[in-house]
Amino acid sequence: MEIISKSYLLPLKGGNTAQGNSLGSLASVSKKIIAGTGTLFGGKAEDIYYLLWRLFPKSMVDSGYQYSEVRRFNEEYGNIEKTTYEREETSENSNTNSRGGNKTSEKVLPGISSFIYGRYMVSNVVNVKLLDVWPDPVDLIDTPTIFVDMDEELSDSYQEMVRTFEHNIHTLEDGHKLYLPMTDYGIAYPDNPFTFPDATMKGEDGRTLIWRAKHLDPSRLLPKEKKLQEIIESEMAEGRKSIVYVRDTGSSRPGRDLRPRLQKILESVGAKVCILDTGTTSTDSRSEWLKKKIDKEDYDVCIVSQELVKVGLDLLCTPTLIYYQFSWSLFTINQSSRRSFRIGQTEECRLFYLAYQDTFQETMATLIAMKNRATAAINGELSSDGLSAMLGDDGDLQSLLIESVKKGNKVLKGSAEEWVHQTSDKARQILANIGKKRVPSLSEQYISWTRQNIKTEATKNVMLRKKNQIIKSIERGQIQGFTYVDGVLSVDFIEAFGFEHIPDGEILSHLVSVELKRAQSINPTEYFAPIIEVKKTSIKQKKRASADGQLAFELF
Repeated sequence: MEIISKSYLLPLKGGNTAQGNSLGSLASVSKKIIAGTGTLFGGKAEDIYYLLWRLFPKSMVDSGYQYSEVRRFNEEYGNIEKTTYEREETSENSNTNSRGGNKTSEKVLPGISSFIYGRYMVSNVVNVKLLDVWPDPVDLIDTPTIFVDMDEELSDSYQEMVRTFEHNIHTLEDGHKLYLPMTDYGIAYPDNPFTFPDATMKGEDGRTLIWRAKHLDPSRLLPKEKKLQEIIESEMAEGRKSIVYVRDTGSSRPGRDLRPRLQKILESVGAKVCILDTGTTSTDSRSEWLKKKIDKEDYDVCIVSQELVKVGLDLLCTPTLIYYQFSWSLFTINQSSRRSFRIGQTEECRLFYLAYQDTFQETMATLIAMKNRATAAINGELSSDGLSAMLGDDGDLQSLLIESVKKGNKVLKGSAEEWVHQTSDKARQILANIGKKRVPSLSEQYISWTRQNIKTEATKNVMLRKKNQIIKSIERGQIQGFTYVDGVLSVDFIEAFGFEHIPDGEILSHLVSVELKRAQSINPTEYFAPIIEVKKTSIKQKKRASADGQLAFELF
């Protein structure tokens, strides 16, 4: 009996779950199993412990493990944090009835030893990159972080907040507890100095006010908001649809919800904006919901939390992804950054990142750049997602930020600068064009026209794939009804077809007919002359009777 199973492994990795036990049962009675997943590691060694037992039990027995020894596995291939608490008891009877003495707690931390790969993965796992199975991939333009200067009023409010936190950290007895909220507020407050809540700390007498938020005039436009508007305007000019990623959705404190503000400032420049929330639609319908909004209702932008789309979603209809805020998890950032760069994508994919200069946001952006650069250098062919989990980066960015703050909040100079130098010419060109008013190229106008007027998905994909040939024909004036004059593409359906409403397939036939007619009119020897000239020995010419009696060629 052979079973070939392609499944998401994360739900099957639990120790005593119905799905996990089902996997073990199937594996035990199957001759062969292929288990496929895009997210093998979730950040800890124990993530694959039960998968190994269910898929490769002999290897686990040969290693000397028993099924219940997950803690030992974590010790050998992962990270365990042990914390010992000591009671300040001096009485000789302090430990009577288990009172006093020492108490130890353990916590499994993110991080996986590289030895686990050589011991269990090399002989059992095939690593396949997306580009290995994508025959005609589009370009992915990963631009460097755009660092924006704060204006004077915002800078003063931010610096006052940081000074207040630092003062309390150094003067209060338990001030060390404020590092976490200080970095959290330091990242989030500059993006929303209008409704941001005060900072308080729980004490014996209730909650104590630590910092009172200074609220700025909501009618003003923040520098980072202005830069976001410029990016969206540039993308809209090319007929491109965008996702704006945020972290603050107001799920715990409504005053921190950034989305209504961003929706308003983007609508002010003519963008049609929607918001995807946890309650908007069911989890398994999010891709369809977004596709309907973008393709059918012609929305330009969707604002969404990275957490909602980091796994399991295809965002083919939004090829531009903009990180207005960063998640605390590098794993989440890397996962969400590839939602539009998927098989079936026909447009160039672009990634933008925004951060305020001389703030915790800049420090965090450079930490992300450094970590991603390290993952690429260390592991070559493995995906940054998997390696991030192996290095223990999942959910660890705030800890790194706190560590940097404790050392004097020194920005990691070098990482972001080197990222800029290493980026592509195309990325530099895109960044240079942000905010500049320009007439869209013929290619951009054609893509926009196709997306707006062609409703059949298959026909639309073919027209986008063949855009270079079609554009050349339009430039030469060879397609009736389609003209490009003074930098403007004009389409006259009456001139082209005699009436306005025709099937998508006939539009495609009309656009490619010039190329077909040209191929039919050219002498075959002349048509294939360049190939024959370059590789004379690789071409075999044969005459054979075809349906229309023309000369046909077979290339070998």
